[in-house]
Amino acid sequence: MSNHKKIIGLTGPIGAGKNEVAKILRRRGAYIIEADEIGHKLFIPQSDIWCKIVEAFGSKVLMRGGAINRHKLGQIVFSDPKKLKILNLITHPKIKEEIEAEIKDKNGITVINAALPQLFEGLVDQTIVVVSSKEKRLKRLMKQNLSKPEALKRIKAQISTKEYLELADIIIKNEGTLKQLNSNVQI
Repeated sequence: MSNHKKIIGLTGPIGAGKNEVAKILRRRGAYIIEADEIGHKLFIPQSDIWCKIVEAFGSKVLMRGGAINRHKLGQIVFSDPKKLKILNLITHPKIKEEIEAEIKDKNGITVINAALPQLFEGLVDQTIVVVSSKEKRLKRLMKQNLSKPEALKRIKAQISTKEYLELADIIIKNEGTLKQLNSNVQI
């Protein structure tokens, strides 16, 4: 990987394997910004984002001690598109702001790993989309301890694979093994 500055957006439908691609790129020397990790850090009890989430979804999303129960929040927002939109309106501006601050001083290749391409819109030189069949994605999600109905709700809550592909400069198909995926990543 060279020393010039290049910013890549990495995205794709849930369960397609974008996190595995991020690991491959990290091993190859890219700096990885994890949008999910940034989002989770914003959930600190009593923070501005925490207060807005509790105001929008109620104390039922809290665990003992005040931390947000992300599993419970996920069940709520992935069951109702309007509630998912509310959560995104609360969190996305701050996540994008944090991403912008993090890429500012980076050289070389920086990859923004984000399930939602809006989080890196206007910030990247190139977009990589990782895709996989719905069947493969469903199996992968169920291996992560999601029930089939929960996994299907999460798949349905996202934009379509077609919409992801419309954003792609590079498409990585992930239907096989990790070794095959590694050889499919040509960056």
